[in-house]
Amino acid sequence: MLLLFFLFSVSVARYCVHNEKGWCQGHNIWGWCFHNKSSGVFDCDDADFCVSQEQLKNKKSSGCFVRGNSSVCCCNDADGCNLGFISIAPKYVHGQQCVNSMEVPNEDIRLFRPCDDPYCYSLLTAEEDGGPTTAVRGCYSRKMVMHHMSKHEDDKFQNNTKWRDTENISEMPSCSEILKDQSKVNGTTSLCVDFEFEQKSEEDGEDPIKMKGRLCCCEGTSKCNEKAMWADEGISLTELLEEIEKRNVPVQSAGPLYPIFLLLGCLFGIIFFE
Repeated sequence: MLLLFFLFSVSVARYCVHNEKGWCQGHNIWGWCFHNKSSGVFDCDDADFCVSQEQLKNKKSSGCFVRGNSSVCCCNDADGCNLGFISIAPKYVHGQQCVNSMEVPNEDIRLFRPCDDPYCYSLLTAEEDGGPTTAVRGCYSRKMVMHHMSKHEDDKFQNNTKWRDTENISEMPSCSEILKDQSKVNGTTSLCVDFEFEQKSEEDGEDPIKMKGRLCCCEGTSKCNEKAMWADEGISLTELLEEIEKRNVPVQSAGPLYPIFLLLGCLFGIIFFE
């Protein structure tokens, strides 16, 4: 019985928002979602703050603690629950409200309830040669949590294919990576990334349709994703990946060269004083 319980417990997961990766996966039974309202960190309690609090042990809970000059928050009552701390006082110190909508050609715009998130996004898609644009706008981290929850469920039970709708953006660099080093304009940081992909034809036997896509991320002001379109400034996915690779190359310090510099200094001193 204990073995069955253990096997079940390791097969389930708690999904949380992560401020750098967009999402993270902890343990469903003893895992916590974490948010530091001062630093802006969202994660799966990576530093074990929540799990170390005696008053939280063996409980389903959601709340914040004052620790020094920081307000730190823990929850384990739902997947992605650390998003709920964005609108708790002090409100929107990190994160903002995002437009949540879907614009499909020849259909009425579908407007959903605005959502809170560290990053807002817009996803534009159209056929490569032009034509009507489909625009989906919403909360990036929330969408990534839902994507991976759906995929995990589909992998286990083959009963949830919703993750396929967001497969393109899940394979892209995160909004955190896209916006890194971007300057803020009128309180908002934003950037669009252009990419290409193929879409399966609805007709059997037909070749895949060549498509173009644009993922726009923003942060800083409420509903900053409301108007992102093709005409906005952007870069290609190739350019972004090259930039990320440059960031990851460590800067060589003078440390290993120090003995050489020291030796040359000594030789120069001997020659000079002779």
